[in-house]
Amino acid sequence: MIDEAMTERVMELVTTGRRFLVACHRRPDADAVGSALGFAAVLEAVGKDVVVYVPDELPLNLRFLACTKIERSVTGAGFDAVFVMDTAANALLPDGLPDVRPLVIVDHHAAHDDVGDLVVRDVDACATAEVVMDLAERLGVRPVPPEAATPLYAAIVADTGGFRYPSTRARVLRMGAELIDGGAEPWAVAYELFEGWEPARMKLLGAVLDTLEMHADGRVAMLRVSRAMLDDCEAKDEMVEGLVNYARMLRGVEAAGLVWEFAGTRGLETKVSLRSRGELDVSRVAADLGGGGHRTAAGATLGDTLDETAAKVIAGLVALVDGPAEAGVGGARL
Repeated sequence: MIDEAMTERVMELVTTGRRFLVACHRRPDADAVGSALGFAAVLEAVGKDVVVYVPDELPLNLRFLACTKIERSVTGAGFDAVFVMDTAANALLPDGLPDVRPLVIVDHHAAHDDVGDLVVRDVDACATAEVVMDLAERLGVRPVPPEAATPLYAAIVADTGGFRYPSTRARVLRMGAELIDGGAEPWAVAYELFEGWEPARMKLLGAVLDTLEMHADGRVAMLRVSRAMLDDCEAKDEMVEGLVNYARMLRGVEAAGLVWEFAGTRGLETKVSLRSRGELDVSRVAADLGGGGHRTAAGATLGDTLDETAAKVIAGLVALVDGPAEAGVGGARL
């Protein structure tokens, strides 16, 4: 549920303000970029001047969303507020974000810290794009402008796994239909998000599947990605995104994990992606690892080696499927 009092404050800010900066979390996914572009179009529809700031290079499958509106660098002069989309933690704020107040967070993650001066968060929403659609309605901009249709549709499709995940409710399907009526093309979006792979990514998938480990009598599946694998396949880190889902696809698997070595700004890190079928809350395991996310999809970043991280993830997932719902890494209660 959205905090109505907080949301009204944000609506007043939009009404009285003139110029806004809209950004999203670092290493953005479809919901982050799509929500930023969609919300910017909504603000422009009510007469506001908007700059969209995304400093990171977009992965190949999201470049169809890019437009000349996106800026890779920006100064903080002249903005009445900064909106950051799909962001649940201070650590996920984009690099170079101007120190402009108020900082407004628009989000849907259940696990989050105290990032933001003002927060519009609906943890029941399938995607931040759904929250944007609700804000657009409050601003009297429904149907949304044509420029918002494809970005918002792509965001919803991505975060619902193509309208397959438990978060796909009847209202979400109606939103999808509204956005299609507004100009979004389902096949074009689906191809960019889920297909259109480069040969290097297909080669990487084969290498990753060879690392498959099964635990807890087949209820936990694990995959690994090392720097050597990426180098051998001539693959990019962005190609790892989503590969954890192949572990979850296996019949009988209740929770799945993928760990990979990532060359971050602070040196070599290990990233964790977790998935469940819905009965188990993998965000509890992610939180115990210092991360967060949703019940069925969560993640974390650790400074440990690949093997050390894998051992922690396996312990956490096995404890989760073996014990009470509160079990975390090593069986600890969260």
